[in-house]
Amino acid sequence: MAIAPGTPVLTLDGALPVEHLYPGDRVVTRHGARALEALDRVTLAAGTAIVQIAKNALGGRPERDLWLPAAQRLVIRDWRANALYGQAQVCIPAGQLVDGEFIRLSVLDEDVTGFALRFGRPEVFYADGLELASADALTIPA
Repeated sequence: MAIAPGTPVLTLDGALPVEHLYPGDRVVTRHGARALEALDRVTLAAGTAIVQIAKNALGGRPERDLWLPAAQRLVIRDWRANALYGQAQVCIPAGQLVDGEFIRLSVLDEDVTGFALRFGRPEVFYADGLELASADALTIPA
């Protein structure tokens, strides 16, 4: 999936707006610093379902109000993971977190160019204090 323009992504050079990243930049992931293989521009059409997440709605994160496409996967490791899924942490689409108060479902009013980070393999990277899944496809050997 993709993230909104202006979303700060944690790199070895600090937090940078996603649109300022380039292939080869070193992005901080759960497995250490990884070179960004590609930064795809993705058109999110008007009417695309988005999730508006209020500042601090997820255990002190995100660091500001933000939105994600409802299909963008993120890692949660707070009481929600245990209460909703019976696990200490889960990677789920943002749309599954909607509570109608601090995390609200909405749609885009107009087309927006989003950005999809790819590393050549699935990674979890840090964006505005959240742990987000990269756009890399997860392949399971047969």
